[in-house]
Amino acid sequence: MRFAIISPSDFTVVLCCKWIIKLLNKKGHCLYIISPKSKDEYFYNLISKLNVNFIEIKMNRHLNIFDDISYLFELYKILKREKIDISISVCTKPNLYSPIAAKLANVKKIIISVWGRGTVFLDDNSIKLILMRFIILLLYKISFIFSNKVWFTNKHDLNYFKSKNMLSKDKIIITPNYIDSDEFKPFEMNIKDKISYIEKLKFNENDFIVILVGRMIFSKGIKEFIEASLLVNKIYTHVKFILVGPEEINNPDAIPTNYLLKLREYSHIKWLGFRKDIKELYSISKIAVLPSYYPEGGYPRTITEPMSMGKAVIAANTENCKGPINDNHNGLLVEPRDSNALSKKIISLISNPKKLDYLGKNARKTITENFDEKKIIKKLIDKFE
Repeated sequence: MRFAIISPSDFTVVLCCKWIIKLLNKKGHCLYIISPKSKDEYFYNLISKLNVNFIEIKMNRHLNIFDDISYLFELYKILKREKIDISISVCTKPNLYSPIAAKLANVKKIIISVWGRGTVFLDDNSIKLILMRFIILLLYKISFIFSNKVWFTNKHDLNYFKSKNMLSKDKIIITPNYIDSDEFKPFEMNIKDKISYIEKLKFNENDFIVILVGRMIFSKGIKEFIEASLLVNKIYTHVKFILVGPEEINNPDAIPTNYLLKLREYSHIKWLGFRKDIKELYSISKIAVLPSYYPEGGYPRTITEPMSMGKAVIAANTENCKGPINDNHNGLLVEPRDSNALSKKIISLISNPKKLDYLGKNARKTITENFDEKKIIKKLIDKFE
């Protein structure tokens, strides 16, 4: 059969769809990836090694009536031209439009995957967000009608849509989110490389590094992370903080550029922007933090990735963020929007190396036993055919 995986970015394909691709290839199916392409082609080059046909498409990540109509029409043309039998969409924008395009193109089976709801579902009753929520819910309702299967990785997202009477039971697939535990495994750079790498960040070899990876929107807990860093720095000057992630220029929750550039005034914290060397950054870090109140999907990768690498993590105590964490066993939970509480959690680990090691070892075990990508996708893949 001819499968199309419709993604919002080549980055998402590499990060989230690798084992779907591998197992469908193993079954002898013909695969098409329909996605925008990053400018430097780094992720595209990784995808090209996976025995797929890559078709580039333009997509605006934010709602825009003209861009969205163009995206919908282009999706339809591709699905029709390539005679696609089964379409699988991942993330919000493909979920909203690919079922319509697939239905028009006579695709036999339509699958969408809801891995979180996004910024518009924040607890914010501004007129703009209310209007955007209304539009997205309307599009999701159409999408669910046209879809044969709707795959959730968070029971809270599932319950939300069920409460709106938008789903029939026979369409539902639910699994935990997942991580490639072989890709994200514990490792240490050799001393020479590690020193060189840390020096390029303008830190010292003996610095204790805390990292947050996420898009630069307030709901990821960025402000709380920065404020907590200032509180910790008053006590421990050797503790450094790394903020990794791209700006969100058109997002209503975006952090202003000036706010981020102001961090240059401090020596203990750095905003690095988007990076491809995430595993190396996790490797040199002692703690990974995500104090998010964003509708993450329950099992955010920026928690499961460092957990898989054996790192201690601190996550927000919310239904959308805490999925993989058993508090004080494989990580710590902290109440969202509380930078003082976050600083205390970080300090509690700085001063307790044994606890740091204990959490990291249990975190790795949790991922390999319960959230390993190969295991989850292997059980799931037959439902796609």
